[in-house]
Amino acid sequence: MKKIIVITGARGIGDLIYQLPLLRSLYSTYKNKLILISNKVNQAKEVYKHESFYSEIIEFDNTRYSILKTLQNIKLFIKLINRYDSDLLILTSNATRLMIPVSLSNAKKKIIFGIKNKFLLKDNSYKHLPNSEKIVLYSKQLNLGNFNNSFFLQSENIEKINEKTMIKKIFLNIDSHHDQNNWKIENFIKIIELQLNLNVKIFVNFSPNKPYIFKLIPPEIIDNKKVFFVYKETISELIKIINSCNIIIGNESGPICLGSSLKKEVHSIYSPRHTRPESEIINSNTKYYNTEKIDDDEIIKMITKSIQ
Repeated sequence: MKKIIVITGARGIGDLIYQLPLLRSLYSTYKNKLILISNKVNQAKEVYKHESFYSEIIEFDNTRYSILKTLQNIKLFIKLINRYDSDLLILTSNATRLMIPVSLSNAKKKIIFGIKNKFLLKDNSYKHLPNSEKIVLYSKQLNLGNFNNSFFLQSENIEKINEKTMIKKIFLNIDSHHDQNNWKIENFIKIIELQLNLNVKIFVNFSPNKPYIFKLIPPEIIDNKKVFFVYKETISELIKIINSCNIIIGNESGPICLGSSLKKEVHSIYSPRHTRPESEIINSNTKYYNTEKIDDDEIIKMITKSIQ
């Protein structure tokens, strides 16, 4: 019986979705549930809550610290890994602070995505690719016997909002990680205003660490009974809300990846100066709007026309 550990150092929810083919393929090939060690920031316990490929999820702190603190963390991380005496260990990141404890662990076989050789030299061959494509590429290079290429979460097991009436539900995510893809908030406000005369419920989300965003929204929207602000909700509740919605609109971000993975009608807005639309690997039906090529008013027009 193979004991398999997969370590995820990435911070983003999207990265968890990009790893679904790897995790499902490992489970399908070896017929054993996985032990997942994941950066606590990405909230893998909530995102993978209804999946069947793991036996345990352990969260760890992957924050960058001083050299002394990092050395202490490396020692603790080796101890954590060695507790399981694994047959196979896969690290999906090539961050040095994770590669060192993996290489020094007692795992019988160690695979690190994004390195050239056993000396832990980083492989820059795929530097031009977005992280989503790199994860899938490295996963396929494992040549697993049963490869499952699905990025879709098990939505049939995820709860939905108890809603008796046939109201169209729209989820808007109006910020993004590091604010790199942020479309102007006034553009989202215009989209909301154009929907308020319809039979809708609109859920508005942004990072709970950015309460100032709430102050940028007009009182007539804040007070409207059709609009619900969900930025203080847990990731489990957000997944439930997204799974209940018909349409997901927002900056290219974690909630967009969740919407794509839950097979929703998704409209993703992105700035190519900062990122490529990584979520397109999840679901080919997602619609993308390049803010460098399309005027704001035209994007608003295209989205509102599509969701009527």
